[in-house]
Amino acid sequence: MPHDYRIIDAFCAEPFGGNPAAVVLDAEDLDDATMQRIATEFNLSETTFVLPAADPAAGVQFRWFTPAVEVDLCGHATVAGVHALHEAGQLADRLRPDGILRIETRSGILEAQLEIIGNDPRTRQVWLELPRPTLRAFVLKPSILREGLRIEEDAVVSRIPVMMTGDRDVILFVRGVGVLRAIRPNFSVLGEQCAHAGVRGMLVATTGSLPPHVQVETRFFAPAAGIHEDPVTGSATGSLLAYMVLHGLIAVKDGLAGLTCLQGLPGIRSGLVRALGRVDGTTLTDVQIGGRATTVMAGTLVV
Repeated sequence: MPHDYRIIDAFCAEPFGGNPAAVVLDAEDLDDATMQRIATEFNLSETTFVLPAADPAAGVQFRWFTPAVEVDLCGHATVAGVHALHEAGQLADRLRPDGILRIETRSGILEAQLEIIGNDPRTRQVWLELPRPTLRAFVLKPSILREGLRIEEDAVVSRIPVMMTGDRDVILFVRGVGVLRAIRPNFSVLGEQCAHAGVRGMLVATTGSLPPHVQVETRFFAPAAGIHEDPVTGSATGSLLAYMVLHGLIAVKDGLAGLTCLQGLPGIRSGLVRALGRVDGTTLTDVQIGGRATTVMAGTLVV
């Protein structure tokens, strides 16, 4: 049975930026093994398969596959999936009366909403509510810096502790965009180190020397998960906002905190992720990420 698909660049307003994801619509007749083979064929960091919801509380079900494994959560592929449903005319009938799309996933039911920017319905962004971020202390071995990331220990901002998220991503800050953009990891070594330490990915960030509309710039390395470097990582940005709130790196006003994160492959492609959350003391109690998307390819799978 043929299946329509789209390749969508998430977290950017123009083609060939952001983070590309494949979206396969009407995938209910595909078994797990076929979904995995299709994701491997696309060879993008994530492929979203759109299925009917099994849970009556949801309007749709998303499943996400990397070229190697199925994953529990993917921000940019969710933004791409909502964008694809809208373009295909399959979104409106799945929305609740308040305009919320409830998405059944392996991480539970997520909520997404399409926001029109200004008065042009073609200018829109997707907001996605993420599970509440969790953080815990993490002891970063110097060998991961020297041999894996190939940076010096003094390049890390020591006053801000290294932490691990609930998705097993490690967050660390370095001294400025020059250091961040110059990182050239040894991916085979870093992948082995991360797998041994139980780490999915390394989120390396900086707040130094950025344009006024950007609060933080990041790069994300996940060779242990089969992704050397992810161009833009939506789900990790929610945890990053929680981390920055906890350590006083972002302003909190009237119980709200927000940021715009620039992430990308230096000199190749980049994107912007927005995050907004409610704060109780120094704890982020809920978080949404938002971004735009653009379709660069559409076609038919004939398997």
